Amino acid sequence: MDQKGPDTESVSLGHEPSEHLGSLKPPIYETSTFVFDTAEQGKRFFEVTYGLDDAQPGEDFGYIYSRLDSPNTQAAESRLAALESAESALVFNSGMAAISTVFLTYLRPGSKVLYSAPIYGGTSKLLEGLFTEMGVTAAPFTSDTVEQSLRQMAGSDLAMIYLETPANPTNDVFDIEMAARVAHDHEAVLAVDNTFLTPIWQRPLELGADLSIHSATKYLGGHSDLTAGVVCGSEQELAELRHNRYRFGATAQPQTAWLLARSIETVRLRVERQTQNATELAAFLDSHPKVAAVNHLSLLGDSDPRQAIHAKQASGPGAMISFEVVGGEEGAFRFLNAMSLVHLAVSLGGTESLASHPWTMSHSTVSPDEKLSMGVKPGLIRFSVGIEDVADLIADLDQALDVA
Repeated sequence: MDQKGPDTESVSLGHEPSEHLGSLKPPIYETSTFVFDTAEQGKRFFEVTYGLDDAQPGEDFGYIYSRLDSPNTQAAESRLAALESAESALVFNSGMAAISTVFLTYLRPGSKVLYSAPIYGGTSKLLEGLFTEMGVTAAPFTSDTVEQSLRQMAGSDLAMIYLETPANPTNDVFDIEMAARVAHDHEAVLAVDNTFLTPIWQRPLELGADLSIHSATKYLGGHSDLTAGVVCGSEQELAELRHNRYRFGATAQPQTAWLLARSIETVRLRVERQTQNATELAAFLDSHPKVAAVNHLSLLGDSDPRQAIHAKQASGPGAMISFEVVGGEEGAFRFLNAMSLVHLAVSLGGTESLASHPWTMSHSTVSPDEKLSMGVKPGLIRFSVGIEDVADLIADLDQALDVA
């Protein structure tokens, strides 16, 4: 059968009803282990799974143990790969498990990683804490860093460039193609956290990235009922990552993978509605006297250098907004405590709208000076826009801002 478009593949790829008693949806394989037909078959499964030998053309393989793989993880991975235009995908039990496995696979004592700033606090803390203690040099760079400066920062020991674009929580935009040129000229890997825009609006692999990473807890899961992570890339690039996922025990469990595969079927519908709502909310916030600044990619003007980068590498602005409330932390807290429809919670990307305070929550482990240099201020609110009626969301923000 000819390959279908990603929106078609995301609905049914990885599951054949005739192989599962005619079940339209994949069953959940809640088992820890799988039975071999023969000892010879078991031997062969282990040889290929652990990289002791290559699979032969047409050779069919089953499963060994759910810490390694399961029918549910493979269904989710095939759909995710289709969405990202990737050869392959790996599902992890959290976004940080995916990120940690990437770092542990590519970074060694004496090597260097350049990473975009601002970045999710957990990622920053991992690089500046554990990996720095292990002898890895981790150096941040901002969105206004030009290619020549990035090349000078790379030096001779560059192992990876790590981008989060748009950045959490400011929506700063980083040039994926430029970073790919620098990374590949130094024989390094470019990894891109694509959580905020999802494959619906941005596909880093098509822009030269080697790995596209997601906290699938967010938009890919989309219902605030699972935690998972995803890494997409070529079969060659994911081979060692796959084995390390086995070693670390970081594979998503069957129930989680089943929920994720279910959610992928509606990701475009949800993200498009969330983005439409976010664009209207950003316009409302941009004109409100209690709001000092608004960060949403729909508001980038033609004179803003970020607009040219965003336009060439993404097809939509996404559904994440950050905005600064007048009155600093006190004003922000008054606003957050006054919300009635919007929930005060961390995480993002679910069907319901969530608001949080990066200064004291997601970036609480980052020093005050670093936060300020990133554009994370005491009055900043991170707002994940859901699929509710946009008029109701505007009304809730309006009354909460009156209190602020």
